[in-house]
Amino acid sequence: MQMRIAVASVRSGGLDDIVSPVFGASPSFTLVDAENQEILAVEIVINPTSCVLGAAADRSARDLADRGVDAVIAGEFGPEEVKVFSSAGIGMYRLQSMPVRDAVRQFLNLAADTVRAVGRGIVPTGYVTRTYGGGLGRRRTGGGPR
Repeated sequence: MQMRIAVASVRSGGLDDIVSPVFGASPSFTLVDAENQEILAVEIVINPTSCVLGAAADRSARDLADRGVDAVIAGEFGPEEVKVFSSAGIGMYRLQSMPVRDAVRQFLNLAADTVRAVGRGIVPTGYVTRTYGGGLGRRRTGGGPR
């Protein structure tokens, strides 16, 4: 199954960049097209609303939804982004402090092992939803909180 993954990046983007701890504060997004755990293409999108708070912060989320992403990876998501991604059926995954390449590989391994497709977007079967900061987050069940 082919999918498009957007990763919030701390610098100018790309597979060697680092995953941003906060979605809205990231200066760029690395979009990765993948199929069967193989990276097919990489695109870098500059975040014009980097560090903008409030209603303007959801513009980047809407732009990524319009670009057809199936999943987004960042350390944290604000309530505006959560609303946009949730309504579009786009999965949000909390990973950070690692290269974009490693985050994508980790996600693809999860997708191959425990994620099932539901329409557009994905539902991780080994994850539970919890509330934080007015939004939704994902954490693995078992093994204690992360």
